[in-house]
Amino acid sequence: VDVARQIAVTAALKARFPDLCFVGSAYTYLQEYLPNVAQAVVRTGKADFIGLGRMMFSYPELPSDVLSGKKLDHRRLCRTCSDCTNAPRYGLVSGCYLLDPFYKQRPEAERLRELKKSKTRSPSSANRKN
Repeated sequence: VDVARQIAVTAALKARFPDLCFVGSAYTYLQEYLPNVAQAVVRTGKADFIGLGRMMFSYPELPSDVLSGKKLDHRRLCRTCSDCTNAPRYGLVSGCYLLDPFYKQRPEAERLRELKKSKTRSPSSANRKN
């Protein structure tokens, strides 16, 4: 529903201001359907570009794979767990802690797990000194 809302708003803006270039966002939530929906949106003029945010942490080769006709590597598709966006809220480096072996092995991965377990600490208070 929220991705459809994003697409509709971008399409309405594009229709209202056709000379401006618009980037569609929130497509990572579509996971394996991202390429198909993105193609349809661009092809029908509802957006000029598709922004790929958090998907690039887990699967940076996705655009290349899609454009070259390769089958998607479903193991690398972002699962929108939000670790990449929550980590910076705790003052940690952003990355795909769920799927990327590099980030899984970083000390920040354990710290992030600890912070997520601790329901009493919010991201905004994690960096404050008591």
